[in-house]
Amino acid sequence: MSAGPLAPLEPLAAADFPAAARWLADPAINRWLNPEWRERTTTPTTLAIALRNRRNRLWLFRHAGDPAGLVALSDLDAAERTANLWYLLGENALAGRGLTTAAATALIDTAFHDLGLRALQAWAMRPNVPSLRLLARLGFRPAGCLRHAATLDGAPVDRLLFDLLAAERPGA
Repeated sequence: MSAGPLAPLEPLAAADFPAAARWLADPAINRWLNPEWRERTTTPTTLAIALRNRRNRLWLFRHAGDPAGLVALSDLDAAERTANLWYLLGENALAGRGLTTAAATALIDTAFHDLGLRALQAWAMRPNVPSLRLLARLGFRPAGCLRHAATLDGAPVDRLLFDLLAAERPGA
């Protein structure tokens, strides 16, 4: 699958807050995210507040010039040089084109090369098979399971943990 005309990542800017807020508020998307996004009404203002926290960094990726999704680092710890990676494809019509894989790959390169991080973590709920496949494509390794650590449709589900070291990336 080719990503097609994927533009370089852009730090999420105020002009794109409405699209990002719409995606983060969409129950089909936010059901897979952590409670910070799932249990609140996301607006452009809540995005602005989240971005004021230096432990959060969000980037927009576009397809053919239009906003397509987000890739992000949360829990960024400059002292330990670690962060949690997460992502979302905002426009369902673009699914299956490799856009999120390409954007997440670009963010991993940014995290390790530009930000100097040494390790990334990620997690996915056990039923989120597309995300589990994406993490494997990105080179993340299983790091554990937190049983019943997440809630999906009102029921407890396992949160599967993954990590990736800078030293494991090509060219490290």
